[in-house]
Amino acid sequence: MANNTHPVPDIARLFIGAENEFEVETVFAVKGAVSPDESHPFDEIMVLLEGEVELELDNGVESLSGLTLKELPAGTRHVIRVKKTPTRIVIIHPDRV
Repeated sequence: MANNTHPVPDIARLFIGAENEFEVETVFAVKGAVSPDESHPFDEIMVLLEGEVELELDNGVESLSGLTLKELPAGTRHVIRVKKTPTRIVIIHPDRV
């Protein structure tokens, strides 16, 4: 029987503001880790600090590596697939309200 599970990224979250409207996630992941298939009602800024990921979006797939900034507008469906160990990402949700 094949193992269809993926490693889980190590994620720490910091919420700031009276209504927790500003969020910063730090993500440490290994090759094979996959994020949930999701979208948010708020903008997301992804800063890839180290590593390599495949970013699946509504309109296709992008490969990102090294130091890269990617803005995801509210409502953008996305999945992050980690292609290299180590991978470090900072994800910012500047206005969750």
